[in-house]
Amino acid sequence: MIGNLHGTASRATATRWAWLGALSFAVATVPALAAAQASPVVARDAWVREAPAGRAVTAVFLMLQNAGTTARTLVSGRASVGDTLELHEMKRENGMMRMAPVTGIAIPAGASVELRPGGLHLMLFGLKKPLTVGDTVRVQLTLDDKTTVEVAAPVRRMGGM
Repeated sequence: MIGNLHGTASRATATRWAWLGALSFAVATVPALAAAQASPVVARDAWVREAPAGRAVTAVFLMLQNAGTTARTLVSGRASVGDTLELHEMKRENGMMRMAPVTGIAIPAGASVELRPGGLHLMLFGLKKPLTVGDTVRVQLTLDDKTTVEVAAPVRRMGGM
């Protein structure tokens, strides 16, 4: 009887040690994998145009800086305060400024791209609530290599686009 008890205790101890070893490996490996997946692209100086009640659309502006040695492309994004986030640009056509969606925004290696009023920018459609000065909008941008860039953008007063 004592042999069985010892055998059961040994199996339980071995199982605990196996789980502890697996957990230790995961804890040590996940940060390394996250660092390997970290994007060299960062967002700076982000802001969102104020959107008072009754307005279901606004724009997001920021600087994207690529400290890496490989060009990246911004391909999509999302924000919890709206239904859809689209990449857009303003272009002069036949003497008039027109806004049009784009499929991507290139961010050359070792360079920056400014998303600003009157140029490249992000449009946020289907706002779920008014956005007032002092609010902060959280945006997640996705690059062509599937890495993401997290952005916290304060809301600023409206001005000309």
